[in-house]
Amino acid sequence: MIRKFKAVTLAEMLICLLIIAILVVMAMITIKPYDKTFKWLYVRIYHVLETAVYNSMMTRSEFPANSGEFCNMLLEYINSPENNCAAGDLTREATNFPEANIKIKASNGMNLWIGSNGGAPYTHTEVIDGSTASMKYYIVFADINGTKAPNLAQRPEAIMEPWTSDSKLVDIVAFVVTEASVVIPIGPPEIDTRYMQAMTIYPPEDENRPEGHHSKPGTYYWAKNEAWGRGKSISEPMSLDFRADFPADSPFYVDYPTANTVNTTKGCTQNNNQVSPCYVKVEDYN
Repeated sequence: MIRKFKAVTLAEMLICLLIIAILVVMAMITIKPYDKTFKWLYVRIYHVLETAVYNSMMTRSEFPANSGEFCNMLLEYINSPENNCAAGDLTREATNFPEANIKIKASNGMNLWIGSNGGAPYTHTEVIDGSTASMKYYIVFADINGTKAPNLAQRPEAIMEPWTSDSKLVDIVAFVVTEASVVIPIGPPEIDTRYMQAMTIYPPEDENRPEGHHSKPGTYYWAKNEAWGRGKSISEPMSLDFRADFPADSPFYVDYPTANTVNTTKGCTQNNNQVSPCYVKVEDYN
């Protein structure tokens, strides 16, 4: 008696391998999506806020006097099917982010809270060359992946521990929005390139070829120090130390690494009250 055995064809084997590959990719995304997606989500909300604040302030003579006005200002350029500018504000001390306090639910799925000083803007002050300089600002807290986990500003196991490149990423981040229409990253993204990268833009060596004269991408904190060093200028809000306004146990107060010095060989300066010809640009992820 002759037995007939069925063989697997090449096409069937390729289909099986394809199915296995799809399942592996889905498992990887489900288990650890953060490193893969948070950098795009973070830079996306940064530029959304930057565009909204800059364009809205172009039509205003002064910074919003209260958080309700500030919220409505953002809504002029942020698509939101659901918002409540009358919801309660958070503060710089915030560690919990209740759903009832969400001001803006953006159409891209991100949730935004606003931090204020009892409804009014905060005032940041620094002594520069013996004189006190001040700048008004609000805080925007953003859950960059909406209702998806972990919905945390700081991992429970990382509380009161220094943030490192091995820390588990969180999805609630913060930005300082200044009266100078500059949006400033605060917290772990300042020192962790898994969220964002920044470049120092140097003055052009040849006025006929101004493009492409910049540092390699690095951390935002590194780029700031290369551009300005210890120099402070009220006309360059990114050079100011807004971190000092947050309590030491805040999720958005990080320990800065050892600072690099200003890159004078590329034309940067660190003189107080004088604008350095260098500046910082947050890099887009492609």
